[in-house]
Amino acid sequence: MRSADVLLTGEYYCDLIFAGLPGVPRLGAELVASDLAVLPGGTYNIALALTRLGLDTHWAVDFGSDLFSGLVLEQAARDGLSPSLFNRLDQPLRRVTSVFSSGGDRGFLTYGDGAIVPPPAGTLDKVRPTWLLQTFRFEPEWLAFMRAAKERGAKLFADCRGGDFTLETPGVREFLSLLDVFSPNEGEAMALTGMHHPAKAAAQLAELVPIVAIKRGAAGALVSDRGRWIKVAAPEVVVKDTTGAGDTFNGGFLLGLCSGRCTEEAAELAVLAGSLSVTDYGALAAPTLNALKKFAAEHGRGKMFLETAS
Repeated sequence: MRSADVLLTGEYYCDLIFAGLPGVPRLGAELVASDLAVLPGGTYNIALALTRLGLDTHWAVDFGSDLFSGLVLEQAARDGLSPSLFNRLDQPLRRVTSVFSSGGDRGFLTYGDGAIVPPPAGTLDKVRPTWLLQTFRFEPEWLAFMRAAKERGAKLFADCRGGDFTLETPGVREFLSLLDVFSPNEGEAMALTGMHHPAKAAAQLAELVPIVAIKRGAAGALVSDRGRWIKVAAPEVVVKDTTGAGDTFNGGFLLGLCSGRCTEEAAELAVLAGSLSVTDYGALAAPTLNALKKFAAEHGRGKMFLETAS
C-alpha cells in the first residue's frame, strides 16, 4: 500500500540573489546591487512546487547547525513543507549560491559542505511512496537506493542538472534505465547525448527511458511516451522570472501522473504550471492547485483537469 505521493531526495541551498548590478563582477572592483533577495534554492524549489499543488510530498534532506540551514528551515515552516524527513546534523552544513544578474544574464558562485548522500536506510519503508523524485546522482550508493525503491514498487522520476558527464560516463546509462520518467531541458538533453538537435537528443533518450519530457521554455514541451511523440504548446505569458520554472513543470507532470491521468494530460498540466510560474519572481511564484485551475480556465486549456480536479 502506498502512503505518500512523492518521496523527494536532494540537497537544500540558500540563494543570495544580487540584482540590478551596473556590470559584471571582476577582480579589483566593487559593484553595488540595487536589490538583494535571500531565498531557499536547490531541491527546495520542487518540494515547494509539489506541496503547493496539493501532493503529499516528503523531502529527505540534511540540514546543519549553520545560519543558512536555519534560514531555509524557517522558510520551510512558513511554506508548510512536511518536516518528517528533515535530518538535522549537529554541525554546519553550508550550501550557498550567490547569484548575480546584469544585462539580462546571470552568473553563479556556489559552495557546499560535505558529500550529498542518499537518505538513511528505512526511509523507503517509512514513506512507501508512489513516486521517487530522484536528483541526477549516478554514484553507486545512489543507484543502489534507486534499485531499492523500484523493488518496493515505487516509480522513478528524475530531472537533469548541469555537469561534466554524458551517456558514456560510468553510471549514467544505468541511472536512466531505472527511470520511468526523465525530464531534462533542451540544453541538458543535447549535452547529455552529444546531439545538436533537441528532437534527436530526445529520440536517443527515449531508447533508455519509457517517458522523456523535454522542457522547451516558451515553446512548451516535447514528450516521448514509449515511442509515441507528443508536442504541447505553451500559452503566451508575460515573463518576469524563469527561476524554478523547470521544477514547477515537474510538479505539474507529477500532479497529472499521481491523479491517474494519461501522459498527454500530465504534459499539459506540466506546461501550464511552468508557464504560470514565470509570471512572477522566484521559485516562490510556484502556483497552488486553485491558481493552476484558474490559469488553465483563462487560457482554455486542461479541460479534463478542470472537470475533475477537486
